Amino acid sequence: MPDGCVDVFVTADGNVMISGPANTFYDMPTCNQDVLAGLRLSPGAAAAVIGSPASEFTNVRVPLDSAFGIAGHRMADRLLEAVTPTRRMSLLGDLVLDYFATVEPVLDQPVVRAVSVLRSDPDTPVSALAVEVGLSERQLRRRFEVAVGYGPKRLGRVFRFQRLLDLIHASHDVPRWSQLAITAGYADQSHMINECVALAGRPPTTLPVSVSSNTGAAPPS
Repeated sequence: MPDGCVDVFVTADGNVMISGPANTFYDMPTCNQDVLAGLRLSPGAAAAVIGSPASEFTNVRVPLDSAFGIAGHRMADRLLEAVTPTRRMSLLGDLVLDYFATVEPVLDQPVVRAVSVLRSDPDTPVSALAVEVGLSERQLRRRFEVAVGYGPKRLGRVFRFQRLLDLIHASHDVPRWSQLAITAGYADQSHMINECVALAGRPPTTLPVSVSSNTGAAPPS
């Protein structure tokens, strides 16, 4: 389900893959032997780290020839030599840290600030967001496309949906859907249902309660 993040991972077959920022749901087939080792790049970080606009990978999952300046085949070979997931993650961390020791990705700070604002308040108007970070609306949208993969309004929708997932995950009893809708920031229960169908492919009543967000945002109190 969409979370605004970009994932770079190595499959059991030795392919280095990139899963771009999704603006709707998708199924990712796996087999019992698949152990994925990879990194999740927060919204706004992918373009600076990978060196290509995030918009080039929106809604796609494709092989990546290189990642972080590291040859993809070398990354895959080293990770697949490890016999445990913990060791794979340790090796991946070493590869990335070695790269960052000599190269420092330059983040688009106004976009990073805008992402932070949207995480706290997903309904922030684009006009107010542009004023907050000192850009024109046109500049903000253009730079958002490069750094995040889609516009601020879309990311706000994704963050609001992820907030709903956190609230569902925190519910110990049968959720009161009308109350959850308002707490998550939807206009009403119908609005919440329509957004869930658009972003998750299913109504909120069928979302697994074990699912929580990947954005690191805490549900509102």
